[in-house]
Parts: sequence; structure tokens; C-alpha cells
Amino acid sequence: MSFFLRQSIRAVRPVSIAVPVRRTFANSSVRALKESNKDTPETAAEYEKHKQDQLAKQKEGKNHWQAELASNSEEAVAADRHEHSDHSPEGIKELQKKTEGHAQEKHK
Repeated sequence: MSFFLRQSIRAVRPVSIAVPVRRTFANSSVRALKESNKDTPETAAEYEKHKQDQLAKQKEGKNHWQAELASNSEEAVAADRHEHSDHSPEGIKELQKKTEGHAQEKHK
């Protein structure tokens, strides 16, 4: 009788078979410093030029932060931390002119 009981339990129990799954599609991210510079073909040469310039200035002791080597978010944080003491209308206009000049230079 126990034979029939074991056979009926085996018949009811689901059978699991390990089936290998094959990945057919893979996606990887684009390696770029700035999120906005993904489509520019000469970015590698431009980054290398800025890196070499920064290394040369570092050896001379005249190194400074370069926005060209920072990501968009790092650039925004640096701009937020920048303190500007002149809040007069003339100081604001001067900042606006600097921003306009920087934007024109950056997006030539």
C-alpha cells in the first residue's frame, strides 16, 4: 500500500528542470565625463589636452580646478559653492556678462 502512496505523491509533485537561459541583449553605458558631450567625436583628444595641461600646471604649482574635466553635476556643485560678495546691480551685471561669455566660449 505504501508503494501506491509514494507513486501518487510523485505524480502530483511538480518537476523542476534547470534550463540554461541565454542573454541575447546586453547594454553598456557610454564612457564620457560630461553627460552632454556624448556625441562629440573629438572629446578624447580634448580631455587628454586638458589633462596634460593640468599635469603641467601641477608640476609648476599653479594648478587650478578645470570645469572641462568635471561632470555636469560637479560643475553645478562648484558653482553653488562659489561665493560672490558683490550683490549690487553692477556686480550682478558683471556676473551675467561673465556667464554669457563663458557660455559662448563653451558652445562654439
